[in-house]
This record gives sequence, structure tokens and C-alpha cells, in this order.
Amino acid sequence: MRLLSKRLLAMGACLLFSTSLLAFSSGSPVCEVNSLPLTPMSPVLSDPPPTGWSLVPERGSYVPDVALKLKIRNINPSKRARGVLLWAKSGPNSGAGRFILPSSGLFQYLPAFANCAEWALAHVSSVAKTQDQLAFAWLAPASGPLIMRAFLIEDCTTVGGCRAHQALTDIVLLQEALFVDGFEPL
Repeated sequence: MRLLSKRLLAMGACLLFSTSLLAFSSGSPVCEVNSLPLTPMSPVLSDPPPTGWSLVPERGSYVPDVALKLKIRNINPSKRARGVLLWAKSGPNSGAGRFILPSSGLFQYLPAFANCAEWALAHVSSVAKTQDQLAFAWLAPASGPLIMRAFLIEDCTTVGGCRAHQALTDIVLLQEALFVDGFEPL
């Protein structure tokens, strides 16, 4: 009986350990990242760290329920990303709006246990994605200022994986568009 208990415990530990290792290759287990390194992923960062990544909205304001296009870009057009987490927030504890899942099938809403709803997106696999594949659409909430940000794992040639190649884009602040006589000023 004790041997069976030990085997079951060992199998459970292996399953838990392997699941946590695979979780990042099939999407993020968290809704947002505000500092690097993301410790459960890698206790250290690559040296030199990835640079040049930015989150670029098509405009600096949003209209409620109208899709806003966003791109994740690097100043080097040949750079690619393996992992992506993209989110929008209206406050410290509240997500904002809803991302539209790209038809490419490369991105997903986070699993239910992460409790992110549709205000965050993550990759579905660790396959490298070109910058052309890092295009998104987001539907804004009714009103108020909000922030967006992206976390990336840059594609690398490191033996053993790219998890130390973490990058955060700058925060993007979006304001609700103002209308004057039914027109949005530029």
C-alpha cells in the first residue's frame, strides 16, 4: 500500500511538473506581466536582452465598440516572437474591452483558470511568429482611459529554449475619442 501511495504521489508530481513546463508553450497562465524576469518562466534574462519591441495602435484614441487595430513590431523587421501575451486594462484590477481572435489560429483567450476573460490574448504554441502575424483587433469598452501592453518571448538560437529572451513593450495609453458636432477631430 505504501509503495502504491509513493508511486501515485510521484506520478502526480511528474504530471504537475510536466504540465507547468508545457503551459507556457501553449499560452500564458497569467493575464499580464509588469516586470521582468517573469520568475516562473526564467529566473534570469538573456544578456543582452531583446530590444526594439513596441505595441503600435492604428490611432491614439478609441471609439467604443469599434475595432482598433494593433500591431506588435520590432525595429528589426526580421525579428520574430515565440510567445506573446497582450492585454488591455482600465484599472489596477480590471481588464478592458475584448480582443477579437485572429483568424490565423495562432492566438487564444487565456484558459478559464487565469480569469482574464477576453481582455487578454496569448499564443497557442511556441512556434516562431513573424511580425506580420502579430496583428490584432480590439473592441473598446464604453468609456474611460486605459492601458495596453505586450509581453514577448523573442525567437532565439539558444540551446535549451528561449524563455530568458523576455521583452515588455512600453505601456500604450489610449483615450476615448472626442466628437465635436458628430465628427472625431484628428
